[in-house]
Amino acid sequence: MKLELKNIKHTSWASEETHCYQASLYVDGKPVAIVSNDGRGGADRDYPHGQFRPQLKNFTDVGGDYPSVMRKVHEYFKSLPNIPSEWCADGLPQKLEYWCAEQVDDWLSARELKSRLKKQFLFQFADKVGVFAHKDRPSRAHKATILNDLPFDEALAIWKATA
Repeated sequence: MKLELKNIKHTSWASEETHCYQASLYVDGKPVAIVSNDGRGGADRDYPHGQFRPQLKNFTDVGGDYPSVMRKVHEYFKSLPNIPSEWCADGLPQKLEYWCAEQVDDWLSARELKSRLKKQFLFQFADKVGVFAHKDRPSRAHKATILNDLPFDEALAIWKATA
């Protein structure tokens, strides 16, 4: 099962305990649900994507009607191993809600990195922890990895690892 979160809209000023967001959940390349959270610590909500687009009311191309598709999504997460946790000896069960929060985290990290790469040079020294920024490109004598020169996925991995 291939899951994607697209069309993410995030409101940082309204995010108190959780992300305040809305996004489209795609299952196997098809839009299935709108997922959202009001950012006040409550659970995520989901409702059929097709209620806003009448031509998408038929979910047979992704495995049935809306409730059965969402049931399959939730069963998929139940089939995954628990997430290790310091609060629970057996770990936390995986859920769509946790996965959505991770996707929003990744989207926010990518958005921030794109913005920073446009304004300055980001680099990492081999002998220092962290990512550093400067308006000028560091010289080769510094032996730094310049994130601006890397493919975006590699730069993002370094960015997330040091955040």
